[in-house]
Amino acid sequence: MADRSAVSTILGYFYQFDRSILTLLSLASYDDRVAIECIEDIDVYTSTEVTAVQCKYYAKSEYNHSVIKPAIMFMLVHFKEGWDSGRPPINYYLAGHFGSGQDKLALPIDTQFLKDNFLTVVAKKVTIKKHEELGVSDAQLAEFLARLTIDIRAEPFDHQFSAIVAAAITHFECSPFAAEFFFYNNALRVIKEL
Repeated sequence: MADRSAVSTILGYFYQFDRSILTLLSLASYDDRVAIECIEDIDVYTSTEVTAVQCKYYAKSEYNHSVIKPAIMFMLVHFKEGWDSGRPPINYYLAGHFGSGQDKLALPIDTQFLKDNFLTVVAKKVTIKKHEELGVSDAQLAEFLARLTIDIRAEPFDHQFSAIVAAAITHFECSPFAAEFFFYNNALRVIKEL
């Protein structure tokens, strides 16, 4: 019988919330900012660039290309829309934590690997090539890859939480108790509302 528990899903949401908090605490400048659930899960705006961050948390699952394929397709769609409209290019960051299988993805990847493993879908004997559907050239795919970072070895849930507490202690010059039970809980409430 399949496990119908929502624990993994809930952990995924909290992982994303915690990633948002850690990103805020890690901003290099007070002028930098983040946006939650806009382009991606977390968008980071600095004076010189924008980075759209997608978080995946599959601690009990083995990594397979198909798990991150939809996120990469969405990023390519956004990249192409920006290219066509003349918007300044942004960076894309996919952070994922998996229980195993990370050796299936050798980085960096090239445009052919991107096409074959992340932009091609076969369903009901029909092959859809997202890059062709969008009219994206190989040169554009190369530019997209230059702006894409894939990290499928992101920290596990408990390590990320410990990093938040440590960053809060440093940032607010407070005790571990205040970092966790005051600053973290208040930040979590705000992120959840967003």
